[in-house]
Amino acid sequence: MGEHLSYVVGSGSPTDDAVDTYLAGEGVCRDYAHVCISLCRVIDIPARFVAVYAPGLSPMDFHAVFEAAIDGRWYVFDATGLAPRQSMSRIATGRDAADTAFLSTLGCELDFLGSTVLATAGPTLPEDDGSELIALA
Repeated sequence: MGEHLSYVVGSGSPTDDAVDTYLAGEGVCRDYAHVCISLCRVIDIPARFVAVYAPGLSPMDFHAVFEAAIDGRWYVFDATGLAPRQSMSRIATGRDAADTAFLSTLGCELDFLGSTVLATAGPTLPEDDGSELIALA
């Protein structure tokens, strides 16, 4: 995916679809995941959006990846390659980003003041060359 898309912080929009992202040639992790999910689904590979906490991501933030069903099991893929998949912790899973919003409000106004996520990783993070199939716990 990195051959056609450039990771550009602040690019894309929640209303962009996978085609918009692909044609623009840039996006963020959410956009990368949506493009990959679309490509999987067009060739009949079940795929879903996953919001994760990703130790090793710099700067540390929530991260979007996707899972694809291969031989009856869901495996995680990170098209951005920005964090090792072995250290990721699932936050939410859904059809797309709309199903896995980090914060949703309904029928009220809200001032989001912040959140804190604590995670512990070993002294070093695993190397992830992308070649092995990894399932999230």
